[in-house]
Amino acid sequence: MAMPTTTEHTTPDYNASGKAFLAWVGGKSKLARQIIGLMPAHNCYCEVFGGAGWVMFKKTPSNVEVINDLNSELVNLYRVIKFHFEEFIKQFKFLLISRDEYDRLKLAKPETLTDIQRAARYYYLVRLSYGGKAVDHNFTAGPTRLPPINLLRIEEELSQSHLRLSRVCIENQHYSKIIERFDLPDTLFYLDPPYFNCEDYYGKGLFNKADFELLRDQLKTVKGKFILSLNNVPEIREIFKDFHIIETSVRWSLGKEYNEANEVIILNFEPPKTV
Repeated sequence: MAMPTTTEHTTPDYNASGKAFLAWVGGKSKLARQIIGLMPAHNCYCEVFGGAGWVMFKKTPSNVEVINDLNSELVNLYRVIKFHFEEFIKQFKFLLISRDEYDRLKLAKPETLTDIQRAARYYYLVRLSYGGKAVDHNFTAGPTRLPPINLLRIEEELSQSHLRLSRVCIENQHYSKIIERFDLPDTLFYLDPPYFNCEDYYGKGLFNKADFELLRDQLKTVKGKFILSLNNVPEIREIFKDFHIIETSVRWSLGKEYNEANEVIILNFEPPKTV
């Protein structure tokens, strides 16, 4: 099948077999289908707060795609899986899934490692961390579940992500710079910033409460369209009251605990009538 030219606008479909390579606290695996169902036709798709990229991995490719995150360790992992996949897989040849190995890698200073070693270290720490935490990793193990990494099948499990990233531009910039750089009338931004009152969950100083209003003000001026997902709290509904707001909920788990989370999906365009 011929690839579409960059002059055509496409509306992505939900890809049920798509899967991110990380479990990630706050990841949108459960909400991806609804978000993708809201997407209008566009040429450029830009995921501003990338995280694990669940929405991108769960949708069919757009003509031009960008994923961005301010976490340099995460961005390095994306780039290594895209460009150095075979060497990345070799890093796990002699690794064990153990608390001792986890603690050893946790103590290793990223600046002393090659980019490929850094990527393998970060992948190992996040995958084996309780709740898929981006920072402040803690080893998780228990009697009722297998380890999150299967060292015998890691190449098979990650090969789809390697192929999916082949045409994706990977950025490591502040959200305001990414929005400014890629804003065109045929751009669709998807934004999944830290939730209100959870601003430091992905690292201190990366995003704070003042950023919600700064982000709102910038989104008021964009030429393109955007979809923004956040927690459903009064403060968020007030800050973004000038946009279309869809209230929804999602069931998520952390360990053995299951919870219902109330969320909002915020748009600067009229949502489809079926929503």
